[in-house]
Amino acid sequence: MTLFESICPCCISTSHSSSLRPSHRPSHNPSLHPHATPSISNLQAAAYGATMFGSAAINNLWVTYYIQFFSRRVNTQWFYIGQVVYMLWNSFNDPLFGWISDAAPGLTRRRTPAIKYGGPLWAIVFAMAWQDLGGEEFGSISAGLHFTMVLCLYDGLLTLVELNHAALMPDLTTSTEDRTKLNNASAAGAILGSLSSFFGHMYWSQDAQGGGVGPFRRFSTVVALLATIGFAFSAEKVCTDADRHRESKLVAEGGEASERKKPPLSMATVVRQMMKHKNFGLFTLVSALQVFECTFEKNFLSIFVDLLMQDVSKHTRSLIISTSFVLPWIVTILLAPAVSRFGVRSVIIASFCLKVLLGVIALAVGLKRPLFIGAFAVMTRVFTECVCRLGPLVLSDLVDEDKVLHSRARTMSAMFIGTNSFFTKPGESLAPMLGWAIVNSGGGQV
Repeated sequence: MTLFESICPCCISTSHSSSLRPSHRPSHNPSLHPHATPSISNLQAAAYGATMFGSAAINNLWVTYYIQFFSRRVNTQWFYIGQVVYMLWNSFNDPLFGWISDAAPGLTRRRTPAIKYGGPLWAIVFAMAWQDLGGEEFGSISAGLHFTMVLCLYDGLLTLVELNHAALMPDLTTSTEDRTKLNNASAAGAILGSLSSFFGHMYWSQDAQGGGVGPFRRFSTVVALLATIGFAFSAEKVCTDADRHRESKLVAEGGEASERKKPPLSMATVVRQMMKHKNFGLFTLVSALQVFECTFEKNFLSIFVDLLMQDVSKHTRSLIISTSFVLPWIVTILLAPAVSRFGVRSVIIASFCLKVLLGVIALAVGLKRPLFIGAFAVMTRVFTECVCRLGPLVLSDLVDEDKVLHSRARTMSAMFIGTNSFFTKPGESLAPMLGWAIVNSGGGQV
């Protein structure tokens, strides 16, 4: 098996079970859910996308500006300390929260409370992160602890919401059509949420004097409020019909009861089972590389655009940054027919090839043309993010495959996603540390 084949586990055979065979449609494996019929309503799809609206609205601003904001408050030593602590917490909280979520009774009801209560708390932490606590000097212990605490609180609540949101897809339906519908709804929600990055850059001020970040703080508060509304709507409507359907189905089949009669598996046992899953291991490797690259691009895109396109108006730079967040989601929706026809693997390989070609062109053109730099920044983000945005479809199939391989009465979707994140999330700390070192070593300042 090649590394690229692991991206779409449904297009390959497995030695563990003869029931899992290749499909002529390589995007999803119908043998994992042969009798699945579409059942997701438009309201449920909209509610599912509402979580991604809130997530994108908050997180696009956070990943773009938090390094610049705290660079005026913490020195290099505290920046690295905070990132290392964040890396450890970021890795371990995913499988921990996944295990807690999967161990809860019921089906989709175990996911929605995390969105209902975790979402507003996440929005509050986001809005408060930009505030000055007062009395903090540059490089002081209080500033360093503030930076570290905000990173950990923000990531903990982000994980709680996004992990349970991702786990909802395999819980809600096994229909390929429904999953594509939910993924497209997420993309649509993210497109709307990503507009915050356009207005965010308009409000952002590089001048630290005179309360230059005041307008940005007020804008962030408005974004947090809108995100909270999205989280509340999502938690209220996403599981209304599917929960009753899935619950009654399990009761009829005795799935929940039989699951309780079995000796409970430990968290370590489940992790070992997943690590023996070859498709999961290879997919995790690809995901780790993608997470590192996505994080690096998000964290430093604004800095590089400002440095390399100083002659371009701030409005144009804002448009470039906003487009780099919005366009990948639009392309994800447009690629849905190609994914259905050619499969996820083929689409991702094509994306990788186009990315290499774009890099060769950039090497030949150089840095003398600002408009090309802007186009290069946007297209690189599109190719990178599209691979990440197709990930939920792949993970849902991996969850189904894991359920069949280990004869589980119900999916371990949150634990599966959390274990994957355990190995991929360190990239979210390593990328900013590398970027910080590159910018500062070149005589610049973050």
